[in-house]
Amino acid sequence: MFYIRINKVKILNNREMLGKGEIQLMSFITKGESDFPMLEDFFNTNNRMAKRKFIKLAIEKVLSSRILMPIQKFKDNQEIFFGDTGYIVYQSETIPENLNWMFLAIELDQKTRSNAEILSLLLTDNTITEVVDSMATIADVENPIINAITKLTTFIAKAVTEIFKNDRDDQAGLFLASFIRKEDYPFGKRDKKNVPDLTANMLIDYTIFGYTNP
Repeated sequence: MFYIRINKVKILNNREMLGKGEIQLMSFITKGESDFPMLEDFFNTNNRMAKRKFIKLAIEKVLSSRILMPIQKFKDNQEIFFGDTGYIVYQSETIPENLNWMFLAIELDQKTRSNAEILSLLLTDNTITEVVDSMATIADVENPIINAITKLTTFIAKAVTEIFKNDRDDQAGLFLASFIRKEDYPFGKRDKKNVPDLTANMLIDYTIFGYTNP
């Protein structure tokens, strides 16, 4: 079995001009190549319509692992504790050889958006065309699927942030990380505290724990 859990989140600035705000947390985790057989199909075809179909499936796959927890009356420098055991944001029956994790914190001024709403806003003709064209530039690099997953995750992080920005919501934190089993959790365990995010506004504590059933 394999688990990733979030233990604590601290946000330095809640992005609210006055007083307390409302923070929405979202987590997206994928296991790398094993989660994205459609990307192999993407690079194996020259059919433009088929490529668009595979990119649509890949975007849906990333967003399918989303969790959403709005927290009201959130103030600057507040810490969020997930009990004494943490909160599982991902689990799998096997220990993945690699994985990607994107963790977002958004200060909400508008309504909470559902997963379906975000997906519909992402899956536009212009967006899919942009991703297809971007992926074409890495077709000849080494390990194109791994590079494609990283590019896709980064793109979705920016796109989701832009969606909330258009609703006058502000990004309070963005954590992006890739893990390789042999280097980052060779014995199935990784426990980190106060890890800074890309915005330098959020610190997270997390645990990776995996074991093999006898």
